[in-house]
Amino acid sequence: MNWTVRYHRDVEDDLESITASAARRILRAIDTKLTKAPLQFGAPLSGNLSTFRKLRIGDYRLVYQVINAEVTVYVLAVGPRRDKEIYNAASKRVR
Repeated sequence: MNWTVRYHRDVEDDLESITASAARRILRAIDTKLTKAPLQFGAPLSGNLSTFRKLRIGDYRLVYQVINAEVTVYVLAVGPRRDKEIYNAASKRVR
């Protein structure tokens, strides 16, 4: 079964802010992993992001939510993990 992927409006800016090769790797991971078996990959988050999961792609993290009822993966944020900056950005977008 293929899952539909939806993106938060700021994810395009996230991808433009990183190198082109990293952005391609992230998009390839979305296509090969999250569209096929989003619960098999990544790990659950906690706190105010407890309904989301994270996927490690090199030095970058992708924060996403699996919506089983709609067979949809919602990509909330993409960015470097350093100083938990990706999780702070994701938390702000949830509000």
